[in-house]
Amino acid sequence: MEELDTIPSEVADVRPRVDITRGNVLRNVLYMGIPSMIGFGAMTIYSLTDIFWVARLGTAHVAALTLFGAIAWVLGSANQIVGTGSVALVSRRFGERDVEATRDVIRQTFLLKVGMAVVMGAVGLAVVAPVLRLMNASAETQGLALEYAGIYLYGLPFMFASYTGYTALRGVGDAPKAMYVMLLSTALNVGLDPLFIFGFGMGIRGAALATVVSAAVAVAAGLWLLSSGRANITVRGWTHFRPRLCVMLEVLRIGAPAGINGLLRSMSHWLVATLIAGFGTVVVAAYGIAVRVMDLGILFGVGLELGSSAIVGQNLGAKQKDRAYDAVVKATLLVLVLAGALGAVEFAFARGIVGAFAKDGAVVEVGIVLLRFFAVIQVFIAMHIVLGSAFWGSGDTWPPTVIAAVVEWGVQIPLILAAIHVLRTSETGVWWAMVIATGIEVLLTYLWFRRGKWMHRVV
Repeated sequence: MEELDTIPSEVADVRPRVDITRGNVLRNVLYMGIPSMIGFGAMTIYSLTDIFWVARLGTAHVAALTLFGAIAWVLGSANQIVGTGSVALVSRRFGERDVEATRDVIRQTFLLKVGMAVVMGAVGLAVVAPVLRLMNASAETQGLALEYAGIYLYGLPFMFASYTGYTALRGVGDAPKAMYVMLLSTALNVGLDPLFIFGFGMGIRGAALATVVSAAVAVAAGLWLLSSGRANITVRGWTHFRPRLCVMLEVLRIGAPAGINGLLRSMSHWLVATLIAGFGTVVVAAYGIAVRVMDLGILFGVGLELGSSAIVGQNLGAKQKDRAYDAVVKATLLVLVLAGALGAVEFAFARGIVGAFAKDGAVVEVGIVLLRFFAVIQVFIAMHIVLGSAFWGSGDTWPPTVIAAVVEWGVQIPLILAAIHVLRTSETGVWWAMVIATGIEVLLTYLWFRRGKWMHRVV
């Protein structure tokens, strides 16, 4: 088989490349995982920047961002469908050394993402107002959420398409360049947020516009990298950007379970946010802050999962199943250490962390308790996410979906409802339900991973 180093110049990079189908597995996990963690750390800063500046506008503004975020998560499940299918196919085809097929998947993914975003944006504009009313939001919070949604939803094509650049670069083993694009986009968002919110007096609408503009820049940067010859694969000739139904259907076939998974999770997240809203605006605001802080811990899982998925796909394409298995094990142990260390910091310094994002003393007190629960929850979630790289990278996407259905709707939601309506606990009962559910989820994912059927998946 032709070695990656001898692939023609059309795939060459400007620096010596790392072949993730060869060499030390842990080194490859770090090579792919660290840039992905940094990149998604930057994306988390996106959220923290929004919440930091929006919190200066008032508690109702934070609650509005939190409740609309639950709706946006549901709409984003369509993005996950295409993204998951793309990761599996891009990495597998590149591992098989089929360069033209890799290019084709990347082109079709961009087309699918934009089409999906237009549809989901239209759906969002139609349903956001009645859904907010169902979520027990106050009139002020509803109005602010609608202001934010009115800009965010029109920019959805940029947000969906920006992820295609990231996944394409990672899929061909070029995680550092994906990181650079994410850092660029985040830096722009950090700068634009206060300018639009306060400088231009746009309020919460300014936060939405900053996000859209930053995503548009990420799309442009990703397209430029892929077409310039500076990435591990060169996708020139965007005139060939014509829909190919057979490729799109394959992407959708692989990604459909991930979309169902995302929908199950996002609907569960929406319902949890709705139930939490019953405890009042203060609890909703504290929940919104704590979720975004917890994202810092989860980013370790997301980053390592993105890197490991590409390693799994490429190594299965190169017929090296043991390396794919070993990569997931090492990545999971690594995320246990990283997320656990960060969780210890969050637990110890919860007051200072929450206080940095909230000026309302009541929000701070609720947030301290919640963040300490989330310090534990984030470790379980991060491990589950990394173990899932075996399924997403191999294209065996049904197991995580089944687990999501069982845990989210068979365990977590019933436990939360029992805490609220049977035991009549405070919001603390909800936090305990989340701990139990995420612990069960990581156990089930590990047991299914150990079965090893994902290593024999053909895509």
